[in-house]
Amino acid sequence: MGRVSAWYIGLTERERMLVSVAGGLMALIVLIYAIILPVGQAVDDAAVRHRLATERAGRIAAQIDALKAAPRVKPAALAGPVEQVAGASAQAAGFVVQSSQRRGSDAVVIVIPTARPSAALAWIDGLSAQGLAVEQLTMTPAPDGTVSVNVTVRRSGS
Repeated sequence: MGRVSAWYIGLTERERMLVSVAGGLMALIVLIYAIILPVGQAVDDAAVRHRLATERAGRIAAQIDALKAAPRVKPAALAGPVEQVAGASAQAAGFVVQSSQRRGSDAVVIVIPTARPSAALAWIDGLSAQGLAVEQLTMTPAPDGTVSVNVTVRRSGS
């Protein structure tokens, strides 16, 4: 610092004025481009993220209210033994059932070796209309784009 101070004192009055003005302009540029603009951009980004989060929270709250207001649907009565209804449902959906193992009096484990993911999920979603509830589901992807489905279903309401 002593060398800079000595250099500055050695300048003429006009040179000191020019160096001071240049230093002030440099400080102003650093203040604007290194502090004010990045902080302003961060505040703007935070405001956008806050608005999006608030909108998302509002949509979620509206969906929860709609679910709470929806009438309760009584599960359909099962039209036979669980393993027969579930197996017939899988075959009607076009799946080849590899195994169907009964678990107690009101549950069955069904293994489908290959299925398209969208078709398998649609079938699983439709089980509730037949009086069945999914207790456990394992979908394992295969390299060819299909999945292997291992699902445990039980009688609804039990």
